Amino acid sequence: MATFNAKANELINTNVTDEFLTATASEVLQAMPITDLIRYASETEIADANGFDSQNKRVLGVLRAGYTAQEVELGLQNQVVDSGSIHFSATRSPVYYYDGGNIFAKPDPTGDEKAVVKFIAEPTVQGTDSSISGFPDTAEYAVVLGACVKQLTKEIDSAMLEEDVEIAQGLKMQLDTLQGLYQAELQRLGGIQ
Repeated sequence: MATFNAKANELINTNVTDEFLTATASEVLQAMPITDLIRYASETEIADANGFDSQNKRVLGVLRAGYTAQEVELGLQNQVVDSGSIHFSATRSPVYYYDGGNIFAKPDPTGDEKAVVKFIAEPTVQGTDSSISGFPDTAEYAVVLGACVKQLTKEIDSAMLEEDVEIAQGLKMQLDTLQGLYQAELQRLGGIQ
């Protein structure tokens, strides 16, 4: 299987940076619908009130004791534990909220009634890789296209600084084509309407 740099070379005759590949993988991950990503999800159990570190992860859902938890805004954190509040979270109507990069499920998870967080970690991609672990195979072409768009944009900027207008114009035509392909690929993946 070809590496990402080999695939990029087929499109733009140059390698792409690891930074562009990683950034584009994150963009594609954020654009894809949860219904598609759930197939590739990792999960972790929470059995206490300490929460779950959600930084560098796309959280797809939270369950508590088998019930789907609904996300609430941070400002409701005191109301969801107040039994006199209309926002009170019961065992059959759990909630979760983000605070400082962590997810907290309410009512607090216990050893018997754990919370489960389904997520996909933000990938780190290198040009020498040939696949992205924990990432949909069908979305890898979009990562290559997006990284190529970023690389060509950088090369156009360099050509303009050197006042090489002819090269910049040629690269711009290639960029427009790849940008169209990238947008079409994102639409195919269901991320952009």
